Amino acid sequence: MGLAAMAQAGPLAELARVELTDQQWVYPLAGRSEYWIDETGKASAEEVYARQDELGFALRGDQAELLQGKALWIRFAVRSDAVAGTRWFLELPLAGVDHATLYYRTAGGQWLTQSAGDSLPQSRWPQAGRYPVFQLQDSPQLTQYLVQVRHARVPFSGKLQVVSQTRMVTQHETEQFYLGAYFGLAALVVLMAAVNGLFNRDLGFGSYAVYVAALAGAQAAFTGVAPQHIWPHLPAVGNGAVFFLPVLAAAAGLWFVRTVTTPRQFSPLLDRGVMVLAAALLLVGLADLFFPTVTGFAIVNNLVVVGIVTLLAVIALTLREGDRNARWVALGFLPILAAAMFPVLRNFGVIPSSFFTEYGLIVGSAIETPILFVGLQRRLTLRSEALGRARALSQTDPLTGLVQQRVLHQRLAGSLVRAQRYNHSCALLVVDMANHGNLLRELGRETAEKALVLAASRLRSLLRDVDTAARVGDQQFALLIEGPASLQQAQDLATQAVARGLQPSDLLPGAIVMKFHVALAILPVQSPSAQPQALLTRLMDELQGMGPDTRKTIRLVSFA
Repeated sequence: MGLAAMAQAGPLAELARVELTDQQWVYPLAGRSEYWIDETGKASAEEVYARQDELGFALRGDQAELLQGKALWIRFAVRSDAVAGTRWFLELPLAGVDHATLYYRTAGGQWLTQSAGDSLPQSRWPQAGRYPVFQLQDSPQLTQYLVQVRHARVPFSGKLQVVSQTRMVTQHETEQFYLGAYFGLAALVVLMAAVNGLFNRDLGFGSYAVYVAALAGAQAAFTGVAPQHIWPHLPAVGNGAVFFLPVLAAAAGLWFVRTVTTPRQFSPLLDRGVMVLAAALLLVGLADLFFPTVTGFAIVNNLVVVGIVTLLAVIALTLREGDRNARWVALGFLPILAAAMFPVLRNFGVIPSSFFTEYGLIVGSAIETPILFVGLQRRLTLRSEALGRARALSQTDPLTGLVQQRVLHQRLAGSLVRAQRYNHSCALLVVDMANHGNLLRELGRETAEKALVLAASRLRSLLRDVDTAARVGDQQFALLIEGPASLQQAQDLATQAVARGLQPSDLLPGAIVMKFHVALAILPVQSPSAQPQALLTRLMDELQGMGPDTRKTIRLVSFA
């Protein structure tokens, strides 16, 4: 059918015509174009043009079509004489299209073609970019165009549109700005998460860095950014990456959630299921990468759906069990899981391509990323606090809160070295609660332990921040006085300790008081065998030699 005949073909031909004006700069072709599917995929433009009257072209809307082994032909006509001097383009704003070709004939009958798509390097595209863009003929005459689309495995529902050059440039700049902001944020998050993971040896941050990197890579391939800027001359890489990187992101997401929520503590079976599913995604994804088939792609899509359900199950379980980390994981993953359903449903042919199928994951991950980062930071803080408490418990006595004997040995050794180096003295006092045994027998363990806690508190209050108080026995305490310290200072401290023990307290019943005996020594001593353990043992032996009712409660020990 020629153009004159097409213009007289009735209402359908009228709908297939686009009248460009200076009142509108974007013309969607849904409802303004017609389509026919070549089941063989072998028809040429000349054949379609010559037989179009009998091929059964129908009005095209937004319906999705699976074109595996087939070719979609779209025809429309454009008249642009009302907008002189304006260049117009046909856009197929759908990244990942395998191959699209625009055909039209010049006034002399010569066929002109423009081709673009992921199966071609960017150098062969008429307009380099994220998706196919073709320049229309600059002519006041009504021009008929044919577009051939080949697209494997994923249903095609691209929304073609005619757009002015000014509007196209503005739109592309806006898209590049927002995509650049997203990928810049993703790169920053990956770097910060990796540094946190390495510096703090935290697998949660490490798995998060891998997940964000995989997700950003999938979005770079899916939106056409990577084919345009990273591998413009390697179309085979782009075709594989569009299908494999989302699978890698899904597997990384499962690993990340498993790492931070540790479902094994609640359900070992679910934990094993997460690991098996992540491994299955990677294996099937790799198989589909090297041997792409419609069946393999369907299996991948089904596994992704199972992965989404599994993530929800893991998060729900850990939330039910009261895991505080799961709240942040759930809050962060809900937007991305909701957004992931749009491309999945598009892949199944349930919904057509739209803004949410193309950019929903970017919006969801932009919301998700800072939430998960804050959650991981809180998790790391809680973990650090727990490790700090555990480390403190390994060095302190759980009842009194004073340092343990081995810590005292380390500090005493350091004090002796400093005392010899700077030629001054330090002091070591060992305090024995002489009536602890009576308290235990007469008033019970609870009262006796309260007395020990009270004794530790009162002795620690006598010291400076640089001094050390330690528990060195069932009822014995040691006080290390850092130098320079004199004998008089040590004796005064011992007297104060005895007096503090005799002060009554509401923690002890009746008129019960604590009777302290003190052995003290001025250090260092001029003996190579004077090691911390030996010094401490000598003072404790001196205390053992003091009777419970002795009047002389302070004994000076000489190592000469």
